[in-house]
Amino acid sequence: MAAVVKEAKDEEIQVPKSDDFFESKTFRLLTLMLYMGGVSGMGLTLAMYYMFIWDSRMPPLPVFKHTHPIG
Repeated sequence: MAAVVKEAKDEEIQVPKSDDFFESKTFRLLTLMLYMGGVSGMGLTLAMYYMFIWDSRMPPLPVFKHTHPIG
């Protein structure tokens, strides 16, 4: 009976590879680079805006007349 029982071997199932460009590694790397470039570009644009265009000075505080000091 031991001779009848054989070890079961795991067989690999061959999956046919797709030649579709949208499933390729090149497409994934290209979209990753476009995404990172877009995010970095927007960050750079925002940094340039805050350095050269944004006016961060506070307006002077209003002076109220006819006020009585507390105390």
